[in-house]
Amino acid sequence: MAHDEQFKVILFDLGGVLLNLNDPIETFGLQISEVEFMERWLRSPAVREFERGAIDAESFARRIVTEAELPYGWQEFLQRFDSWPDRLFDETIGVLNAIPDTIKLALLSNINALHWGRDDIAGRIGDLFDQAFLSFETGLVKPDREAFAMVTDRYACRRDEILFFDDNPLNVSAAADYGMQAILAVGIAAVSQALRERGVLS
Repeated sequence: MAHDEQFKVILFDLGGVLLNLNDPIETFGLQISEVEFMERWLRSPAVREFERGAIDAESFARRIVTEAELPYGWQEFLQRFDSWPDRLFDETIGVLNAIPDTIKLALLSNINALHWGRDDIAGRIGDLFDQAFLSFETGLVKPDREAFAMVTDRYACRRDEILFFDDNPLNVSAAADYGMQAILAVGIAAVSQALRERGVLS
């Protein structure tokens, strides 16, 4: 089966998939595993509200410091938070540009205005996507079903016509339960390999 008969849209998460993230345990000085951190982060009320654009950065930082019982103040947390996203993987732009024009490229990211607004993030890849579904703009966050439904509504396609990449198992599981072709991919190399296996890249 040709790739364009398998799916019409390739949907990407940003951090951890197209964009390298610094080690969160080291960045925030935590005493838990990265797996536990990723689950707590997605389920945190403060994170969800901030990434939906419902609270400002200071309110978010103050709540996280209390919620996670961090041994430093909210100002230091924001400095650490700003340094969490590193940079795009070297191969990211090349892989995105190599995908045939017959397939729509879209971004579905739980992200805040501070990180997205960086010139080395939105400034480099924003124009490569047909649509960017950014949580701070849409008010919808993964792994909520509504975030995935927003994408299928936009493209008026079947759920299984969307190929979704994310580095968080909770998001991948939620997308698969919704009916998308969902793949756990940590880093652009994993994305490239999956696309080659599916005949998208030669």
